[in-house]
Amino acid sequence: MRKINKIILTLIIILTLSFLFRVGRIDYPKNYIFDEVYYAFTAQEYLKGNSQAWEWFSNPPAGKAYNWVNPPLAQEIMTASMYIFRSQEAWTWRIPGVFLGTLAIYLVFKITQLLFKKDSLALISAFIFSVDGLNFVQSRVAMLDVYLVTFILLSFYLFLKSRYLFSSIFLGLAFSIKWTAIYLLIFLIILLVKQRKIYSISLFTIIPIVVYLFVYLPFFLTGHSFNQFIGLLQQEFWYHINLKATHDFASPWWSWPLNLYPIWYFVDYRDNQIANIFASGNPLVFWGGAIAVAVSFFEAIKKKSTKLGLIIFGFLVFWIPWSASTRIMFLYYFAPAVPFLSIALGYQLDKLLGKNNRLLFAILGLILLAFLLLYPFLTGVFLPKEWIKFFFLTNF
Repeated sequence: MRKINKIILTLIIILTLSFLFRVGRIDYPKNYIFDEVYYAFTAQEYLKGNSQAWEWFSNPPAGKAYNWVNPPLAQEIMTASMYIFRSQEAWTWRIPGVFLGTLAIYLVFKITQLLFKKDSLALISAFIFSVDGLNFVQSRVAMLDVYLVTFILLSFYLFLKSRYLFSSIFLGLAFSIKWTAIYLLIFLIILLVKQRKIYSISLFTIIPIVVYLFVYLPFFLTGHSFNQFIGLLQQEFWYHINLKATHDFASPWWSWPLNLYPIWYFVDYRDNQIANIFASGNPLVFWGGAIAVAVSFFEAIKKKSTKLGLIIFGFLVFWIPWSASTRIMFLYYFAPAVPFLSIALGYQLDKLLGKNNRLLFAILGLILLAFLLLYPFLTGVFLPKEWIKFFFLTNF
């Protein structure tokens, strides 16, 4: 009982600190950050009941854009948050991501615990994921990725629990955030075929479609027809396959585990100080995790470990398909793979250092230190220009 209480207490501490770090200064900056100019703006227009916010053929105000190129669920959740809090201040459209980002950490714990039956390993993996800079930043801005990651993890966890109906519902919710949830569908169908549960495949195709249609209920309630819905889906598909845009902070898929191209979301100047917000992974998590994934890959084959194979497969299915993409890509596309990378790193650290607690805690301490050093650049803390020159070896 004492050991269980210690595990629960440690998990509560990790989740509480993770929430506080994410929610701190969530109202800064008060204006849009990066793609919030699409997502948060569209959510605000939903709140106003503006039917044009759903339409690809409508003209938004200058400097903003209606986001119709992705499904609307994340924006609907932002809208609900603004409605509940009776405010349209920046924190109200960002706060759902804080809760979902914290929930994602808990789900990493539960998935690891369920697969490997080892509480200490589950805590290590959850801690590692909690100090990943990429998902941390995505939890604090009104973009889509933290919603996608959390619903993916929920669906996967429920699948492992053989609660297929609820798993398929959350698959539909993930698909209602981004179409890239198709990778999760591929993952789960392969597992069902391997388990010879072919009859369940229909559940994972029919239920997500029903959920997806339900998410578009406001679209129909604002006077749009089913033919317009089909047209919207066509426009979304054509947009993604024909996109030829470029961006200074775009990055190729192979570079993501190496964290070579962080994305500059925001900058603010004050006298001799500068505040920056970058979407960047924790280098020790990414680099160590990449090594852990490679080692775990060969270990899973050698030992024929199904459980370890699930983690590696989970990582690969959310990363490798991007190698076939010809459109512009960004580091945050890698976000759904990071929970599995964190579990692989936790697994290898626990296996190698599980009996040497001092060394294990020292390494985890270094990972935490790397996160704390990055923290000002993840959250827009004002720093002297000279300090920033030290970090980036450049002039500001």
